[in-house]
Amino acid sequence: MRAAARILIVDDEANARNALAELLHDEGYEVATAGDGIAARARIAELHPDLVLSDVQMPGLDGVGLHDAAAHDGPAFVLMSARPRPHGMVAPFVHKPIQIDELVATIENALASR
Repeated sequence: MRAAARILIVDDEANARNALAELLHDEGYEVATAGDGIAARARIAELHPDLVLSDVQMPGLDGVGLHDAAAHDGPAFVLMSARPRPHGMVAPFVHKPIQIDELVATIENALASR
């Protein structure tokens, strides 16, 4: 059994954020959430998550901006969107609607590469 990694889920859509939190909690992860990139920066400093799972498209600080701003803090990142992968993005990426098996595999790979 793997140790419970701490994951911060960042999505401006409350239903998506809460559904992902429940799914990942059921998979054995410790889960926290934030509703936007600015709140996520504070949560990263507070919680020191192992991984940040962030929507790309959000008002204010988007997922790519959050990744760039938080890269020095050390968490692994997985970005997600219903739109195509942003050009030049190097972080692991999953398409919405999320397939839980694909998401868990992507998270595990990102954590292992950290």
